[in-house]
Amino acid sequence: MKRYRNTWVLITFIISGVVLGGLISSSLGSTLPILSYGPGPLGLKNLELNLGFIYTNITILVDINISILIGLVLSILIYNKL
Repeated sequence: MKRYRNTWVLITFIISGVVLGGLISSSLGSTLPILSYGPGPLGLKNLELNLGFIYTNITILVDINISILIGLVLSILIYNKL
């Protein structure tokens, strides 16, 4: 029997795992500093687009740490168990 796996369920699990990992990191980061260990914000900073009549400045940063990675891995493992 083949199971139907919905990609939206996987995306929901991944987003919820990352958000819960971030919440755990921000709440327990002062008592357990290993949970908030990571390289810091990664991404695009001050990406500018000037077309003459419109000017846009975009910044996209992702803060990665140990607890976010743990939440991501756990959410993927839970999805695979479904």
